Amino acid sequence: MTAYIVEDGPQSGWLKVYIAGTDTVGGVESLGSIPNPEGVALHISDGYLKTVIDANAAATLDIGIGAINADSTNLCSAYDINGAAHEAVIYIVGKDAASEAAATTPKGLLWAANTYLNFYNPAAAVSAPWEGYLYLRYIRIGEDLTAA
Repeated sequence: MTAYIVEDGPQSGWLKVYIAGTDTVGGVESLGSIPNPEGVALHISDGYLKTVIDANAAATLDIGIGAINADSTNLCSAYDINGAAHEAVIYIVGKDAASEAAATTPKGLLWAANTYLNFYNPAAAVSAPWEGYLYLRYIRIGEDLTAA
């Protein structure tokens, strides 16, 4: 797995996820899946993607909520992670501001309790050595029925 939650200190209410590309020949691979960290419905209200190292090839990145290792695109779709084609930080989801061009949910997104935050390279290109961080702010909107 090349995606995981980073716990290197306080994030001021933000979930910080590290993602790395892979050397899979031909691309089209999962870069990791993160289970819902709270176990209840969450509303993602804000998000940014920061690139640390660019991809050498014409890889792209999909980010979204769905079944484990699914190519989910409801947060970001086919974002070019090649060095010549992207910004260092992009707005993934927010209130009424424009977000990443192909995003389908610029006003937030529901993250159901039993689903995953997925990272996927749909391009037929190696995504290594790309590395980045996704920062998400969310609000718990579901109940934890096991706590009662």
